[in-house]
Amino acid sequence: MTHKELTAELAKRLGWTQARTSLVLESAVSIIGENLANSNSINIQGFGVFEARLRQERVSVNPVSKQRFLVPPKITPAFRPGQTVKDKLKNL
Repeated sequence: MTHKELTAELAKRLGWTQARTSLVLESAVSIIGENLANSNSINIQGFGVFEARLRQERVSVNPVSKQRFLVPPKITPAFRPGQTVKDKLKNL
């Protein structure tokens, strides 16, 4: 589903204009992004948890030259689905 399709579906369900729905959706995404940047987790009940996870440093190997190099640690976003989402996916 694209951003445009999601906005249209939300607008239809809420009875709002697509412009208003798009603004609300962009605000929600912005809030989630800001919280993840600050290493806070976001729990949406019945949907899941967005969180920032620290990936440890590791040694990687270039397959062509066989040269080993160190990949530094980094913070990555992660999503853990809630039980409701897991149950819906299981029943497909």
